[in-house]
Amino acid sequence: MAKNDNRSKVEIILGSMAIGVIGLSILSMFSTLLLVFLGVSELPPILAQLPLIGLPVGFLIIIAMLIAAMIRRSREARE
Repeated sequence: MAKNDNRSKVEIILGSMAIGVIGLSILSMFSTLLLVFLGVSELPPILAQLPLIGLPVGFLIIIAMLIAAMIRRSREARE
C-alpha cells in the first residue's frame, strides 16, 4: 500500500468482499449459460440461484463501502 493511501481496513475488506461476491455470481451465471448451451439436463439448483442472491448482496456491500468512505472523508475534513 502507498504511504498517502488513506483507505481504512474496513473499506479494503468491503471492497474485497464485493469483488468476491459479484465475481462468484458472474462466474455462476456464465457456467449456467455454458451448461445449458452444452445440453446438460440436470443443473445444480445453487448454480442458478447464486446470482439472484449474490448480486444484490454485492450491491449492498458497495453501498456500505461508499458510506464508509464518506464517513472517513468527513472526519478528514474536520481535522
